Amino acid sequence: MALTKKLAFLALALVLGLVLVTGAPAATAPAGKAEMINGTHWKNMSQEDKLVYIRGLTNWADFIVEAQAQRGNTGEYCMSKVLVDALKTKTLGQIVSDVDAYYQKNTGKMSNSVVEAILRGATKICESGAKEMKK
Repeated sequence: MALTKKLAFLALALVLGLVLVTGAPAATAPAGKAEMINGTHWKNMSQEDKLVYIRGLTNWADFIVEAQAQRGNTGEYCMSKVLVDALKTKTLGQIVSDVDAYYQKNTGKMSNSVVEAILRGATKICESGAKEMKK
């Protein structure tokens, strides 16, 4: 019985902690449509926010590669595998610097997504002469 109470208390503490961690920022964020983060957003983000964004994106790509490795040639797997392989030798800070440099060199392309900036600036996946993505 004591073990059950301890587990229940631990679960309650975990749920409350998650609510505090995830609920507070959501409550202060402006309501609106979801959109791709682009250069305009990027230039206004703190260094820490940029690192968190890149970590989330790379974690997502790692997850897709691992989760779909058995299925093979799905679009998600192929793109994620290419991205993971292209970025595996870089630190998060180097990727952030590459994205910063992309937007500094391409001031007219601030509406391009950060994902595109990574593909064009931090990897050789989309070489500079490759056709632009349609908006």
